[in-house]
Amino acid sequence: MRPEAVSRAPFLPNIRAMRDVVVRHVDLLDEPGMPPVLLDLYAHVAGFEITAARWERDDFTDHLSVVVFPAGAVHAYARDGFARLQAEQGRLLGRRRERRQLRRR
Repeated sequence: MRPEAVSRAPFLPNIRAMRDVVVRHVDLLDEPGMPPVLLDLYAHVAGFEITAARWERDDFTDHLSVVVFPAGAVHAYARDGFARLQAEQGRLLGRRRERRQLRRR
């Protein structure tokens, strides 16, 4: 991508980074399949890469990705997932504390 094209899409590196985190760490997901919100994120980035490539050719007929960025859904997914992980961690650490307390008796 030409430097001037990057300045036309300054957020492209950020959304690519979001997509890449998902792709690199998909093994950490606890769902049985790919959550729709993450598929939407991937589709948004792919669509915007197409738009940015057109901008490199000075074709400005499109200004957006074909898929709207799922900001609210991504936020909710991250928030809810973090809350689930914290609850599980607390549950596991609670059991560990209970065992320690039983051993001390």
